[in-house]
Amino acid sequence: MDGRGLRAWGGAFTTGLAFPLAALAAALLVFATAGVSAGLVAALVAALVPWALLAGQVRVGPWVMVVAGIGTAGFVSVAYPAPGAIFLALLAVAWLAATGESPAAEGTGFAAAVLIPMAHVWRYGEWREDYPAAIFFGTGACFSWLIGRILRRERQLVAALTEAQGRLDAAAAAAERRRIALDVHDAIGHGLSVVLLNLVGARQVLDRDPAAAAEALERAERVGRESLESVRGIVGLLRDPGGDRPAAQPPPPGAPDIARLLETAAASGMAVRAELPADLSTVDSYTGLAAYRVVQEAISNVEHHAPGAETVVSLGREADRLVVAVRNGPARRPGRPGAGGGTGLAGMRQRVTGLGGTVSAGPDGDGWVVEAVLPLKTVAVDG
Repeated sequence: MDGRGLRAWGGAFTTGLAFPLAALAAALLVFATAGVSAGLVAALVAALVPWALLAGQVRVGPWVMVVAGIGTAGFVSVAYPAPGAIFLALLAVAWLAATGESPAAEGTGFAAAVLIPMAHVWRYGEWREDYPAAIFFGTGACFSWLIGRILRRERQLVAALTEAQGRLDAAAAAAERRRIALDVHDAIGHGLSVVLLNLVGARQVLDRDPAAAAEALERAERVGRESLESVRGIVGLLRDPGGDRPAAQPPPPGAPDIARLLETAAASGMAVRAELPADLSTVDSYTGLAAYRVVQEAISNVEHHAPGAETVVSLGREADRLVVAVRNGPARRPGRPGAGGGTGLAGMRQRVTGLGGTVSAGPDGDGWVVEAVLPLKTVAVDG
């Protein structure tokens, strides 16, 4: 349920409509139990004025309710033999406690509501015989005040829950933006690096080996198309977040696809070597995708920051975890201008820690090493 689905019983509906309807019922009770006279009708009409204003969505101040809602009801109860008017005063006490606009008015109204039944007994009865009625009505004032306080507290809790829901929605939106940024980074960043490698290689051998140049251009075209399809899939999910993955969109890569990733990088001119287990098909899809993205980001960083460096990508299975390590030596060519300052390492950490793993990156001799440890869950293989 979102914040808009929450509604407080002590909110505008109760204080603006339910209370006035109850006041009207109490006034009808007075007419039914007391002799009707012009003065009584006029006094009850005056007592109902603040409730009528509330029903018309007009703001009524707390002191107006004390004077008109409680004072006038008390006058009716004492001036006429109409004890039912005390219920109007009790409703006003509950309303003052529910709104909580003025503690002074709330306290004054409560005290007046306790004194009104005593004044009625003093005016029309014998205290020794009728004091229980005053006690009962005084206790009713206490309950009315308590009910109003409960309504106020409930309204405050609903407001707090609504605010918290808004903060959660904002946090979820921010997390979704970060996830989209990571997906776009993964879909485009490595693909562009491979495309640029192949384009550079094709330009260098275009004159002396046209066939090799054509092969490099073909690889660049294939990787570019794959990246474009990935971006289209992400855009499709953004248009319909709750929809299924489009039929033409390939499934996300996993651990078995790491070998093909490294083959593509090596064919593009990177000095990369793989040390992979014989079978990675039993690695679950979440761990496999995280391992793939770690390798993808690490070799992209090698190309950005240490072009031409010899790189070794190794995966090791240790009991219930998968260890991914990418080590590279020193650069053999100058780095690209402006390389660095991206969000790749932060995204890598977010993916790995989200699965309960750890990741580290730092110097390794005259090179660099990235190592990720991922919790491993094996899955059954059909066939």
